[in-house]
Amino acid sequence: MEEVVSAANRCICATRSFFYVDNLEYLRRSGRIGTAASLVGSALMIKPLLHITEGRISLLEKVRTASRAIARLEDLAVEAAGTGPVDVAVQHLGARERAEGLAERLSKRVPGLGELRVVEVGAVIGVHVGPGMLGVTVTPCDT
Repeated sequence: MEEVVSAANRCICATRSFFYVDNLEYLRRSGRIGTAASLVGSALMIKPLLHITEGRISLLEKVRTASRAIARLEDLAVEAAGTGPVDVAVQHLGARERAEGLAERLSKRVPGLGELRVVEVGAVIGVHVGPGMLGVTVTPCDT
């Protein structure tokens, strides 16, 4: 049992998750950002790139336009993957075509790619991020 717990903790510490939301309104409704930030961000077409660190969601970067945000999300995933063997999951909410395009590009750019999955997130996450969300999780295979 101790070995399993140790392996799970190593995996958690080594896994990197990044995502972007297409519409700030859902983050506002869930209390993740204020009304003013939502209005200004929407007017300026700001797409926040978020990541999970120590079990919490936090802002990583702010990018203007969806296409730049997706390109940056791809770059972050490639950087996190490095050259070692990794499994990658591309998550989305109502954006299957975008997710499959991102997965295809990652399959060409990640040298040590093991398993690559494209999955739609569930309702618990979806209510906070809204449709159009894209995420990438990179997990080293040797942990």
